[in-house]
Amino acid sequence: MKLKFLSVVLFSLVLVSCDKCKTDEPTVADYTHGAFIVNEGSFGNLNGSITWTLNSVLVSNPFADANGTALGDVISDFDVVNGKFYAISNSTAKVIVMNATTFKIEAEITGFAYPRSFQYVGNGMAAVTDGSLDGSVKWIDLSTNTIVSATPVGLGPEGMCVFGDRLYVCNSGGWDIDNRVTVIDIPSQSVLTNVTVADRPVEIQADVIGNLWVLCSGQTQYDANWTQIIGHTAAALARVNSIDNSVTTFDVGVIGDHPLHMAKDETNQKIYISNTTLLAFNMQTNAMSDFLSVPTNGVSVNPATLEVWVCSETNYAAPSSIKVYNSGGEYLKELNAGIAAWKVEFN
Repeated sequence: MKLKFLSVVLFSLVLVSCDKCKTDEPTVADYTHGAFIVNEGSFGNLNGSITWTLNSVLVSNPFADANGTALGDVISDFDVVNGKFYAISNSTAKVIVMNATTFKIEAEITGFAYPRSFQYVGNGMAAVTDGSLDGSVKWIDLSTNTIVSATPVGLGPEGMCVFGDRLYVCNSGGWDIDNRVTVIDIPSQSVLTNVTVADRPVEIQADVIGNLWVLCSGQTQYDANWTQIIGHTAAALARVNSIDNSVTTFDVGVIGDHPLHMAKDETNQKIYISNTTLLAFNMQTNAMSDFLSVPTNGVSVNPATLEVWVCSETNYAAPSSIKVYNSGGEYLKELNAGIAAWKVEFN
């Protein structure tokens, strides 16, 4: 009897606690605009999420509030397109489509093996990189939420960007190694060429004058049994000329560093790179310097304010924090986020 009574008391306390948590956060009528903190979560635990904030209001997990379930397992990308949210749940191999006003699920797109990045390409179409080894770009008709075709690319395709009528795809190597950016003609969905950069290109962004900036993470090398690290190749930032595909490469960090995320501030001619410190690369002088002397898990730039949103280093267990700075490096505020926050999408 005592055990049963104790269980009832504990359950009641949990309910009270949960109710209190809910009333601590405001009810939001429209989530369309704001900052969307993408929390990857930890593999196998279905704890990936999106944290939403606008002005001084923050909602920790609006997807769970709206749908009564977790968003997914390893949220590898999130985008806002034409009044819809699109989130990739990498480990459950699907794209979740949500209403941008309410966060309510509208559809799930399946048919992927290992989806990684989402990119809107225009005319109601999107591209999703797919594959941990031999990879492809899957073309999505957003009016029907279906895969309509696929274009083979390299190994382990990751980040993408659009410039003109071309789609540029980073081939990271996945479980192997690759060092190429695949250039695809969007109207025909055909490969035009492959551009060799440094090892493991993971993210890419275009500037207004037609340079493609590619973050290359570098390769961790193992012995034949995959049990011991025997070396590393250098991380790099590659600048690709979109006219002639010529490449200029700049070193990032030191041997053994493997940065995964970057953000561009074209107004101030800076590219921020998350590494053992937060680096700032000057796009005019080609100089690399420390912006913050702390390790980070990701970085994003608010295009309206040019604020730098910095995701804290993660252990994939505890909640992350986001620290916001102005472009001069002055600290502005701190926000709480979910597990393994890695980027912020602004709309």
